Amino acid sequence: MAEAQLNAELRDQVGHTGPKELRSSGRVPGVFYTGGEECIPFHVGEVELNRVLHSDVNIINLMFPKQDARKCIFREVQRDPVTDAVIHVDLFGIKLTEKVSLTIPIILTGAPSGVKEGGILEHLLREVEVEGLPLEIPEHLEVDVSELMIGDVVTLESIPTRDKFKFITEIHHAVANVIQPKIVEEVVEEEVEEGEEVEGEGEAEEKGEGEGEKAKAEQES
Repeated sequence: MAEAQLNAELRDQVGHTGPKELRSSGRVPGVFYTGGEECIPFHVGEVELNRVLHSDVNIINLMFPKQDARKCIFREVQRDPVTDAVIHVDLFGIKLTEKVSLTIPIILTGAPSGVKEGGILEHLLREVEVEGLPLEIPEHLEVDVSELMIGDVVTLESIPTRDKFKFITEIHHAVANVIQPKIVEEVVEEEVEEGEEVEGEGEAEEKGEGEGEKAKAEQES
């Protein structure tokens, strides 16, 4: 599992005024905590924080001035509902010898055989929650879908983990499948409906012509 360094500064102001001033100056407030220890308020640069958030790393080395790095993971990231900007982060301290639960992204690899035959690949599960030792949890989970045919589905249960970590997410959850294009079915249905309408109109016309000839014959007789 990859690691990233995040430089932080201790935060003295914990009230509402402090965080507002920090965010206006390009800093994001946060707290570091771990079991049995007091929370440590801090603030980090918004640009550096976003760089770490958008990377594949799972373990953060939180660096305070003149202190040793504190290994941690993102526990909560709060965002502004309008701008989606990060407004607060919670970092949870970890030990490399103790198991943790993390959410990692799922990446599909390979070109499904079913897609080559006209099917459509659906990526149904894009991230999964796992548990294991920090260094044994991968940055992301790769799932090979090259053997999928139309109608096939791959679930978490079929993905090997080599007992290094376990899934917390339900293992019967579908990760990806290949389906038949719906547009083909719709076109077929439309063609059938149009054919039925044309056939019905033809029968009506034949019936009308037959009744007209019968009436004409009766008048002549």
